[in-house]
Parts: sequence; structure tokens; C-alpha cells
Amino acid sequence: MTQSETILLSLIKKSLFGIDYSLPSDVDWNAVFQEAQDQAVVGIVAPVVPHDCPYEIEAKWNSAKNHQIAQQVRYWHAQDQLDKLLTENEIPYVILKGAAAAMNYPDPFRRSMGDIDFLVPPKLFERAKTLLLENGYIQNHEQNDRNIGLSKDHISFELHFRFSYSDLNMEDVLLNGLSHSERKTVENHSFYALPTVENGLVLLGHLWGHLHTGVGLRQVLDWMLFVHDNLNDELWNAVFSSLTKAYGLQKLAITTAHMSQKYIGLPDNYSWYAKADETLCYDLLSQILHFGNFDRKSVNKTIADVKVQGALSGIHRYGFFRLLQQRGEAHWEACHRHPWLKSFAWLYQLIRYPVLWLKMPKQYNLSVLVQKENKVHDLLRRLK
Repeated sequence: MTQSETILLSLIKKSLFGIDYSLPSDVDWNAVFQEAQDQAVVGIVAPVVPHDCPYEIEAKWNSAKNHQIAQQVRYWHAQDQLDKLLTENEIPYVILKGAAAAMNYPDPFRRSMGDIDFLVPPKLFERAKTLLLENGYIQNHEQNDRNIGLSKDHISFELHFRFSYSDLNMEDVLLNGLSHSERKTVENHSFYALPTVENGLVLLGHLWGHLHTGVGLRQVLDWMLFVHDNLNDELWNAVFSSLTKAYGLQKLAITTAHMSQKYIGLPDNYSWYAKADETLCYDLLSQILHFGNFDRKSVNKTIADVKVQGALSGIHRYGFFRLLQQRGEAHWEACHRHPWLKSFAWLYQLIRYPVLWLKMPKQYNLSVLVQKENKVHDLLRRLK
């Protein structure tokens, strides 16, 4: 780990668990600030940055902290409006991640927020979508196999009829959890969330999903604080162990919890993650620190890089033919109008890829992207 990464982890420990730390005399606070931004944890660590750091650095931290406070006000207000609209129209929903993760933090308003993700019963999806569009929400990306994107007042929303990925299907458990949702309150803000076990599965599943494309400390902290607040040996042995094993997430759950205890200050000492592979814990942390939240630390990344990396990741996740079928169904408009064409979606995508290749600017180094994807795939294989 670099010095700035080590200091960032120390600041997180202090902020979340009150663990004291000592600093070297030659701290590069600009590098630490950049690291916190890359990992989307500025709001968490800013309050514990020493006040004797250079004035211009302290001003930078304070500016970022104030910006996050303003964003939080807008986010929670937008969620309150969404809750009111759906509740008044008797559409059950649950918040996914976001506030449902933040409620486990010592100060929920320090967690940075992105989109407001929420899940409704699949049979009520079209009704919910129509209701939102009629009340000032604007569709901003096409419907895919999980959700549709919306925005209002510069806040992004994702209306889900499904949380699970095509290669991680937990929907039976989550839909059952949706029917037993719980009303939660953070300060004066109320919302519906999944019950404890199902909410934990979503946080772990979200961490798993982003391992393919650049998981950051924010997703790790969401899981770590869920473990700290809820996942003792009793709950793990009674329910969580068997569920994570059924969905292929058990080793990831154990490794990430143990990694959090060893490197990020998790104070609990539960037996369920005590025997994790130490080398795997370190390698997982190294990848998280190397790539950053949503792969933010990849410099000069172009749209071409994103598309090529996405294709390479998809081949590893789904296999070549299945990837062709999925991407073909998503991009072939004629397939949407004429369902009988779905059987030929793989062929459409097989033709589409060479066309895209010829049109795409070649600023990227394909061999570097392949090496990067192979490294990610190897870690996923070790995590089973």
C-alpha cells in the first residue's frame, strides 16, 4: 500500500470506530485527498483530518465536505418526495443500498450518495413508471433487464423491478423481503427498507457486482457496517451462512469481513469469518485500492476503454455466446418490436461487434485491458 492509502484507512478507522492513529511527518495531503475522492469516502474522513495540515489543504477538505452536505440535503429531500408519492398511491417499495446502507453508519449523512435505487413488485412496475412520469420524473436511460433510469431536479433514480444480476439470482428471497418491508427513520426522513437479512444480501450482492468493473471502499464499508450492526455469529449460523452458500457469495462475505477487521478497523471478533485466507484478504484489498470506486483510478479512460472492458468482463462472467445473446437483445430494436427475432439476437451482436470495432477510436491498449480483466477474473475465481 502507498502512504496515502495507509493514511486513508487510518482516517476511516478513526471516523467510524474512534481508533487513534499516528502520522508520519511528510504526509502528502493532496494525495490523501485524491485517494478519498477516488474511493468516494471524502465525507466520512473529512471531519477527522487534522487541523494542522496546510491551510489550502484544509480548505479543500472543507469545500468537499460542504458540497457533500448540500448534496445530502437534496438527496434526502428527493427521497422523501418519492416516498410520499409511492405511499399515497399504494405502491409498495423498498430503497436499495443508499439510505438502506447509510442507516448502519455512525453518521448516515457522511456516506456519499449516488442514484436513488428502489424496488417495486414486478407486477406494479408499469404502474409505478407511469405514476412517476406523470409527476415530473424524466426517463433518462432505456429499460434494461433490471431497471429503468429516471431523473428529477438533477437527482437520478433507478426504478427496479429486479435487483438480481443475470448470473446472481436472489430474486425469490428479495421479493419475499419486499412483501415484509420495514419502515426505517433516519433523523426526520422515513423510508421502506428490506428486512435485515435481505438488506444484507443486497449490500453483499452489490459488492459482488462491482468486483467485475471496479469495486471501491464505499461498497466495502456498506458491507462492513452491516456486519458490525447486524451479522453476529448467531444470525450467520441461523440464516446467512446457508443463503450466501446457495448464491455463491459465502467466500466473498467471509473474506471481506475478515479483511475489514484486519485493515479497516472492524472491531467485532466473530468466529464466522475468523479463518479467512489472509493472502486473499490482502489481494482483495489491493485490488480495491488499485481501481477505486467504479474504477475511478484508471487514468485517461475513454468510452472505448469502457466498452472494451465491459465486453471482456462479460465474456468471463457469462461466456461468449450468452454475452452475444444478452447484448443483442438489449441493442437490437427490431427484436423489441418482433419477439420472434430474439432467437437471432446473438447473430445480430456477432455482426455488430466488428462494426463497432471499425468505428471505435483506438486510443486504448488492448493488451493492458486484457491483463487487467484477467487479474480481476483470477481474483473472482479465488473468491469462488
